[in-house]
Amino acid sequence: MEKTVKLRAYTDAGIAAEAQNKPAEDRSKSQEYAKLNSLLEEERSKSLENLKTIVQLRESLKQEQARAVEAGRKAAELEAKLREHALLEANELARKNAQIEEEKKKTLEHQKTIDQLREMLKQEQAKSAGATDKTAELEAMSKELAMLEAKVKDMSGVLNKIASIAEAGKLLGNA
Repeated sequence: MEKTVKLRAYTDAGIAAEAQNKPAEDRSKSQEYAKLNSLLEEERSKSLENLKTIVQLRESLKQEQARAVEAGRKAAELEAKLREHALLEANELARKNAQIEEEKKKTLEHQKTIDQLREMLKQEQAKSAGATDKTAELEAMSKELAMLEAKVKDMSGVLNKIASIAEAGKLLGNA
């Protein structure tokens, strides 16, 4: 495509008038140029300030990201410790429950033995109602019975202590 350019024709009067207007035009262009330079410098200054702010914000962002990563790591560590602690408590509670069950079984066995000994004592008392030489044997059985009853009482106390420890463990586990 071809382009056409339009040119104005100048007359001598137009050239003389233009020559007189040139210094005024040059002055106004110089002033305009000075204003533009001033605006350009202001914009450059603002741009530099903004660039400094951007650099500072990037550095702050990096620091915050590092803090966030560290906080996440610490949170994960604490969570792992909490899980481990909960597992240990659960294992301890299970062990104590097993001990309680074992103590209950022993207590029941001792109670059965006591009942058997009482029955035997009654039978022996019936047999030896008139016999004086069996008195010592009955006294021994009576002492044994008293010792077993004391053991049962001691085991009942231990069982109660273990039960209270287990309850405290359950409460701590639930907390």
